[in-house]
Amino acid sequence: MDFGVYLAGVALGLSLAAPPGPINALMAAQAISKSRLNGFLTGLGAMTADAAFLVLTYFLSGLLALNEFARGSLSLVSFILMLFLAYLTWRSSRQIDLTPKKSVHIPYLTGLTVGLTNPFQLSWWMSAGLSLISSIGIVIIFGFFTGILVWITTFPSLLAWVGNKRPWVYRAVIYFSVGLLIVFALWFFYNAMALLRSF
Repeated sequence: MDFGVYLAGVALGLSLAAPPGPINALMAAQAISKSRLNGFLTGLGAMTADAAFLVLTYFLSGLLALNEFARGSLSLVSFILMLFLAYLTWRSSRQIDLTPKKSVHIPYLTGLTVGLTNPFQLSWWMSAGLSLISSIGIVIIFGFFTGILVWITTFPSLLAWVGNKRPWVYRAVIYFSVGLLIVFALWFFYNAMALLRSF
């Protein structure tokens, strides 16, 4: 296993799991109003949705004979998607709200349902995920899931410590995530230009 590729996958998973969104909002609601375990179970449900999308993407990558032009086009779409998410994440840093929200009764199923119906999650797998599997292989995806697992394990505990009195901690996480997203966006752009130029 290429450890460098694996670590890149971990960083990618963290950069995509950390920005504010429906899953993190649900995790925050569960962690603050119920327990850290409920927050973790919500994130685990969303990660299960990612696993389902991974299986779909993996089989698609095997069925589709992607040439360099197709892989370059996917990388270009991934570049745009990453930049868009970085912008949304940066904009959300001005509107951090860590006050408790209404919790749900079955956190795992709620996280799974939101994950399966989240259009961004599906579009990421159909663009960036497919591009990564076809260009690099499955190793980076293992790292990706490790990064998500690290996030859904530590985020509920982070919220318990942050509470409503230390919003700067979560803001720092957001800025770090924006930086990672921009780095990966530039990597996708470089990969797209290399593939399209050779076509």
